[in-house]
Amino acid sequence: MEDEVAVLLANRSSPSSAIVRMNSSAEGNMSYANNSDFQQGIASATRKARRDMAAALYRALGRPATLAIADLGCATGPNALLMVSDAVEAVLAENSKGGGEAPPQLHVFLNDLPANDFNAVFRLLPSSPLASAGCLVSAWPGSFYGRLFPDASLDYVVSSSSLHFLSKAPSMATEHLNRGRVFVSASGPAVALEAYRAQFHADFLAFLGCRAAETRPRGLLLLTFVARRGARPTAHDCYLWDLLADALMDMAAAGLVDEDRVHSFNAPYYAPCPDDLARVVAKEGSFAVRTMQLFDITRRRLFRPTASLPASNKLRDDDEELPQWMAGETAGTVRAVVEPMLRTHFGWAAMDGLFCRYRLLLEAYYRSKATKNKDDITNVFLVLEKKQR
Repeated sequence: MEDEVAVLLANRSSPSSAIVRMNSSAEGNMSYANNSDFQQGIASATRKARRDMAAALYRALGRPATLAIADLGCATGPNALLMVSDAVEAVLAENSKGGGEAPPQLHVFLNDLPANDFNAVFRLLPSSPLASAGCLVSAWPGSFYGRLFPDASLDYVVSSSSLHFLSKAPSMATEHLNRGRVFVSASGPAVALEAYRAQFHADFLAFLGCRAAETRPRGLLLLTFVARRGARPTAHDCYLWDLLADALMDMAAAGLVDEDRVHSFNAPYYAPCPDDLARVVAKEGSFAVRTMQLFDITRRRLFRPTASLPASNKLRDDDEELPQWMAGETAGTVRAVVEPMLRTHFGWAAMDGLFCRYRLLLEAYYRSKATKNKDDITNVFLVLEKKQR
């Protein structure tokens, strides 16, 4: 799932150098494992389609004796086995409808970067559907922007909430080109957007090229990640990063972080539009697009009532405590994912103050008349089928 995706800057003088990980279980309440409900909601939105495609693939391949399933960016925590478990259950349910043939031998490959806590993932196995199904499970550490698996070894590949993170921050031709911002902004310079787009195109092209070598003909890639609807990002597309930049600039004005370090920092992240995706898929050439569906996810459906808002009450946009709750939950998720890269660039001591400011800015955004309770995030569900040469 949401991949070990937050980026830890390896060299303070070179923001494009990156080692990747997220807040670990040692971070307690701030860990990714305790702040991944939103990512689970994203995965749930595609669950039926993914299960249907796993069953259909099993039928289309002639109900084979073996099937290889991989999750790229499995991370840790309660979502780590979710995607592969869905596929396994769907294949076994389809097998049970057949003429009594033995269930297929299912090979399950869990990929993430080497810093991922695979031991924590393996501790989830005994109580998972993978154990009862007799799956052969293994970990494959490494970046999915490079080769991971043998040639023609995979049938069904999933990745959720991972591919919006780049292999590195884009190179900017001019120092401090993106002053006061940490990502592209609706009002930012076009050259910054083009630099981000170019880095995504290069990374996604590398990703597809590697998967083309590793996937068997007719195999599927089922990819879900943050996207946007238009070629030019809107203010809402960028608000999470814009508000984080505003919080950092507030810290700089107070002398708590160095302003030059804010100007020099660019997050290794990009939310592509459909044209970005279509161009790269066509350029690489090994896959046909089966599905390219945009959908929006909001935290409001995850709202947990409190004593002042009983569970029997229906959630309304005019509930006074909703913006505060949304701001706290959003800040917690963002912190769990991006804090490692921020604390390495700006220092450990700045983090509590930064995310306190960030939460307050988020709450103001969710209370504003123009953006009241508007926390929806656009994602793309992209399904690619390996062409038969």
